[in-house]
Amino acid sequence: MTKNTAHRASRLRQVPASLAVATLALSGTALAQPNKPARVIEEVVVTAQKSQQSLQDVPISISALSGDFMQENAIGDLVEVSTYVPNVRVEFTSPSSPQVFIRGFGTNSFNPSFEPAVGLVQDEVFFGRPSYFSESMYDLDRVEVLRGPQGTLFGKNTIAGVFNVASRGAPANVGSEGRLAYKHEEYGEQRLEAALGYRLSPSLGLRIAVLDWQRDGRLENTFLDRKEDDRDQQAWRLKLEWQPRDDLSLELLAQQSDTHVNFWPRQLMALDQDTRDYLQNFDPEIEDDPYDFQTSFSEPGTLYQGSDTLSVKANWDIGPVGGLNALDTTIIAAVSWLDVEQSQDLDVSPADLLNLDEVDDYRQTSLEWRFSGSADSLFGLGQSVEFIAGAYYFQSDFNIIADIIVGQDIASYLVTKDAQQMLTGSLDVPGNPLGGLLGGLVPPLTDLINETDYYRFDYFQDTEAVALFGQVSWDITDKWVLTPGLRYNSETKKSTPTGTAVCTNKGLLPCLTATLVGGQDYAPGTIERKESKLSPKLSLSYYLTDAISFYAAASMGFKSGGVNAISFSGEGLEYEPEQARSIELGMRSQLLDNTLKFNATLYRMDFDDLQVLAFNGLFFDVNNAAAAYSEGLETDIQWLTPYTPLSIDASIGYLRARYKDYDSAPAPITMGMGAQQDLSGKTLAFAPEVSATLSPSLEYSFGNLQLKATLNIQYRSEHFTDTDLDPNTEIPDTTQYAGNLSLRHALQGWALTIGGKNLTDERRLNQVIDTALFPGTYNPSQNPGRSVFASVSVDW
Repeated sequence: MTKNTAHRASRLRQVPASLAVATLALSGTALAQPNKPARVIEEVVVTAQKSQQSLQDVPISISALSGDFMQENAIGDLVEVSTYVPNVRVEFTSPSSPQVFIRGFGTNSFNPSFEPAVGLVQDEVFFGRPSYFSESMYDLDRVEVLRGPQGTLFGKNTIAGVFNVASRGAPANVGSEGRLAYKHEEYGEQRLEAALGYRLSPSLGLRIAVLDWQRDGRLENTFLDRKEDDRDQQAWRLKLEWQPRDDLSLELLAQQSDTHVNFWPRQLMALDQDTRDYLQNFDPEIEDDPYDFQTSFSEPGTLYQGSDTLSVKANWDIGPVGGLNALDTTIIAAVSWLDVEQSQDLDVSPADLLNLDEVDDYRQTSLEWRFSGSADSLFGLGQSVEFIAGAYYFQSDFNIIADIIVGQDIASYLVTKDAQQMLTGSLDVPGNPLGGLLGGLVPPLTDLINETDYYRFDYFQDTEAVALFGQVSWDITDKWVLTPGLRYNSETKKSTPTGTAVCTNKGLLPCLTATLVGGQDYAPGTIERKESKLSPKLSLSYYLTDAISFYAAASMGFKSGGVNAISFSGEGLEYEPEQARSIELGMRSQLLDNTLKFNATLYRMDFDDLQVLAFNGLFFDVNNAAAAYSEGLETDIQWLTPYTPLSIDASIGYLRARYKDYDSAPAPITMGMGAQQDLSGKTLAFAPEVSATLSPSLEYSFGNLQLKATLNIQYRSEHFTDTDLDPNTEIPDTTQYAGNLSLRHALQGWALTIGGKNLTDERRLNQVIDTALFPGTYNPSQNPGRSVFASVSVDW
């Protein structure tokens, strides 16, 4: 075994259950004691390349957070995960439509036909809908965040990166282990996690985990007298591991999740005087302060999201074959169902004007069969070689039925200045006195003309994809490692979009909803798209020493094109696939006797035919921006300082994301209804230039008791949250502080923790978009204010 091969193989040792955070876990230890071994940074094993590797040997930009770190810091979803990872931004206004951005690139999932640019893989199963990002964040071993195109090993729709999530398994040794954790936080939030693992024999083990998460909510709806962002989620996961023979192992996983929330957590901002006068007819106390956790809208919206997943993984260790030292094969088969039902107030106001009812049904099946192995050389050339190759099949059905429903107060709205602006497409219109106090006296027009009136989207999509992939890691010498890879993907997508105006007297009188939104009847039938793409990658690593290495990598990826699921006109339905090219230069180092880890990556990504969804308050414009790029730096630091109790972890991300060419971009509403602008050279939304974290930790031992104090400082620079770069959608730079104090018993396994998030109560918005029906008014969602929590956990 060569020096470099031995160096890399040593990193595949079994690591403790308390897997360290790759770049941020706080691994300080007790006060120095005589004869106590010197502390070192714990090894972090990841599966970013579908095999166990040290994070330090993976030639891509990657960060990882351990489940223990997430437990200690009361991290319950990917929004909070993202604050610890440089150049990653997650927006979670709706659990069914999360928006995940890496290096400035992501997908606005408000359009359900858009597939995510950031992939989600959990326990080696790829999930094709963004809703899954909010489903299974409990009893985790680790979360790996892979930045940049990952198409070679993970397939299409991983053009910006991948969240690779691994749940905990059965204990390694015969016997039981378990965890019970309860957290209580402000706003009535209670989170209970329980897990029990049992190894019945060396060949049979299981683990079952449950989650019960409830939150009363923060956003007070004064009109409905209820909280709008409450949450009630119950979930469970069962993992069964069976090894009938030494060379054969099977893993069966079943999980289910059900989530109910009041919907949706948005407020009004920047009311102009005529809009304020009109809405005061319905709520005299209407206000537009976006920072006071207060809203006022009339529709008691709800959202239900449920998922069920079954998967089986089989691994056969074939052993030496021919010139191979080892060969094994893995098969992973999975099926999953996802249901979403939601109703929401589109105008977010106390007037009953426009509401949405939507039902989504999704099912996916997948099958992956791969081989991996190793040999002493590549046909006699160089030194050791490792490879992985396989085939992948994916099929999904997706159906959405969404009704936009006119409300009972629409007649009074039609005589307002806002209605004139919407109907004429011009902001320069005279006011109407009926739009003031008298507007509320106009009788419901739907009672006079139509008993039923709505506009319906009925969209069905069938997707079938097959792929062949392979990757080789070749030790050319004991210093140089070459890793080429290639994936061929062929996809057929059949979409049936339909838009229909529905009303009682259709044909005799116009349907109000369709008139208001400009909806037309259309039914083009089935639109079939076929796409075939290659996703290559190539990396070269150089090991200066066992502790310092460098790599250069180039890769390509793509995201599928498709058909607009929520078009009002039926025109311009199709959009083309995105394509990306990426180059990276990286450094991995463990210095000062393995007490300092410093990793850094310089990168450049270029996107062609970038898919863009622009929301102007009512219409969703879908098209492909010509080109964009992203370049920057990502660094992760972990330092076990000379003062033994003190550990310091930090990360810094610098991001410059710009459109290269986008001359027909949507313009802010202040420039006129439907106006366009040239955004060439301008920044992308959701792309803060600087993101950084600093996490010092102190840990002391008093016999079997361990006391640990942690402070987390998180900074994110100003950035826009809507494609049109309207100044009203810009979020200023933000610094937030969080911390916790925990007391743990080393032998008995219990821990008590108290902590706080956003300790200075920094009031900041998460996203701002145009609101429906009121030109010049906005819908912000607000980030949480200060909160404190207490938790107790027991491990055995």
